[in-house]
This record gives sequence, structure tokens and C-alpha cells, in this order.
Amino acid sequence: MDYEEFENIVSEAINNVPEPYNSKITEINFVVEDEPSKQQRDKLGLRKCDALFGLYEGVPLPSRNGAVYSKVPDVITIFRYPMVEIYKDEESLKRQIYETVWHEVAHFYGLNHDRIHKITRSIS
Repeated sequence: MDYEEFENIVSEAINNVPEPYNSKITEINFVVEDEPSKQQRDKLGLRKCDALFGLYEGVPLPSRNGAVYSKVPDVITIFRYPMVEIYKDEESLKRQIYETVWHEVAHFYGLNHDRIHKITRSIS
């Protein structure tokens, strides 16, 4: 899948984030990169063999206590190469892109992995 097609599916996924979690989506900068940077991999302690599909970088809403953090915007990066390498058919790849976008948006809302998986099961 080429970059433009991948980016279009990411845009679709952003537009399909479930309510009420789509209400503040305009506060997040979404970026598509081919793969994580060395700094991102080092920060997360990832090994060469570890795949990373997405990354939320910012201050989760519950941690802000009403403060506005305008110094550095929240960013969600979706990494193309790891998904394209693992998911060979378009349907599986698209499903993974949607799940990754939702997963990272959920981190913006301060949700932990257990809560994310419970919500994912209820909307699937």
C-alpha cells in the first residue's frame, strides 16, 4: 500500500473515532511516518525486533487538571512500515489502522490498556 492510500485510511480512522472520544480530536496533531525515530525507539526502550504501530506524545487530559498546555501540542504518530509489513491483506491492514488510531486517541483521554480493550470490544 502506498503512502497516500495509507494516509487516507488514517484519515478515515480519525473520522470514525467513537463518541464521546471524538469531541476533542481537533486538539491532536496526527502524523504518518514510515517508522519510529531512533529517539522514539530509545525513549520506549524498543528493540530492533519490536514493532510499534502508533505513539501518543503529550499530556493526557486527566493529567492536566484544567490547565492548558500550549507549549507543545499533543501528537499521535501512526507508523506505516510496521503495519504494512505485518498485515498483507488490505482488510486486515485497514482494521489495524483503525484500532491503532483509536488506541492512541484513548491514551490522549488517559485510558489505560484494560479500559481501551473493554471499549474496543463494545464498539466492534
